Amino acid sequence: MEWTPSKMLRRLVLMFFLFAIIGCDQQRQPDQYQWRLQSHALETTLDYQELLLFTERVAKMSNGRLQITPHPGGPGALASGPDIFTAVAEGDIEMGNGWPNWWSAQHPAWAVMNAGPFDFMNIDASMMFFFSGEGTKLANELSNSKGILWRPAWWPGMEFGLLSREPIRGLADMKGKRVRIGPGLPSEVLAEASGSFAIPLVPEEIRPALSKGELDAVEWTTTGGAWDLQLGHLSPFAIVPAIWQPSVLSDFLINQQAYNQLPPDLQTILETAIQAYTLTTTLHSKVKDIEALGLFRNNGTRLTQWSPEDIERWRTASNTVLERYRNRDEFSARLIDSKRAFKATYDDYYQVFGPYDKTAP
Repeated sequence: MEWTPSKMLRRLVLMFFLFAIIGCDQQRQPDQYQWRLQSHALETTLDYQELLLFTERVAKMSNGRLQITPHPGGPGALASGPDIFTAVAEGDIEMGNGWPNWWSAQHPAWAVMNAGPFDFMNIDASMMFFFSGEGTKLANELSNSKGILWRPAWWPGMEFGLLSREPIRGLADMKGKRVRIGPGLPSEVLAEASGSFAIPLVPEEIRPALSKGELDAVEWTTTGGAWDLQLGHLSPFAIVPAIWQPSVLSDFLINQQAYNQLPPDLQTILETAIQAYTLTTTLHSKVKDIEALGLFRNNGTRLTQWSPEDIERWRTASNTVLERYRNRDEFSARLIDSKRAFKATYDDYYQVFGPYDKTAP
């Protein structure tokens, strides 16, 4: 083939446009983000299995642009217990999943952010406070100063109670007992009301300590969570309900710098997936709790309820501890007042529009 200047020029122009098109296509390739999410939850629990679905949904909705790798609690965890907060704050991981009262070393108010005794008595009251009231705004006032975005994760609701190897019939039986319970307000009120010793073990430590006789009683989330941890096989007695946490919630921690690096559409996908996780995990877990109560009963677990006198002792202890928090710092006082104000309006409404099917004739 004979090359003329005009043919060479056309070939050069064609090659120029070809490389330009390839370059533009490469520029249009979207950025990909690889995140790590450390959870308190053990791999076998329902909330961790729902986390797996959550990360899968994020990957699908983002067309693979945001990949979140979840890590369960236990051996091999990237961070454990209260250290999850620090790991997110320092950017060692992009997300954490745990319980607000576990972050109380960061600020005393985290201890009362979760549901304390005689706080919100229903899941829906707590959900309304955090989704439509001041809850999430107040939580972010605490977390943003550490470079963390805070989001509610899911609501286990009313916890189970205390499972024990020997029967506990009331507060009088608990003096001097060693009780596994989460840190913060729950453990402080327990110690105040009963004179027992609160030991905040992480989940993978509970069964070994109970098996060795290092614990006399265990609080671990709800009936479903306690059954998953196989506590019924070690502790044939339970005293219920969990006065210390009537509407407990779990939370997500997000490294703020990592979040800000996401384009707006990926931020929206992440927020939407979190809300889907909140709804499905809350409802699925509550159905599982109902089923688990039947499993405990069929397994021979003997249930005892707190007496009215004990409940009043719990209330007195709770008020004493809350006053300490109110006097400790301005933010804790503001948080307590905000929750109490929302609870008052909620209770007032449901006195009129609450369930009527159990009303005496």
